[in-house]
Amino acid sequence: MQQIINITQVRNNLSRLVKEVSREDKTVVIIRDSQPEAAIIPYSRVKIMDAEIDKKRKQQFSKVFAAIRKQGRAWLKKKGVNWKKMTEEEFYDFIDKI
Repeated sequence: MQQIINITQVRNNLSRLVKEVSREDKTVVIIRDSQPEAAIIPYSRVKIMDAEIDKKRKQQFSKVFAAIRKQGRAWLKKKGVNWKKMTEEEFYDFIDKI
């Protein structure tokens, strides 16, 4: 359920609104000059949204990292570098020389 109220009503009733939002699991949309400006939502939803955002970021990072890894291996192969036989220290030395 969603309730729409103006900023003055929020100012005058904030404590009550927070209790309602938390208890009734509802959203309050705050308007100013007849335009939506903000919302008050239950903290449980914030945690869910944060978890979803983190999951999407990790998925995007994994895709980008996989693409970079693939391109990096192709570049090393093109340069004739056998990175599989390098130690970690040799690999970092090689990177520093690039």
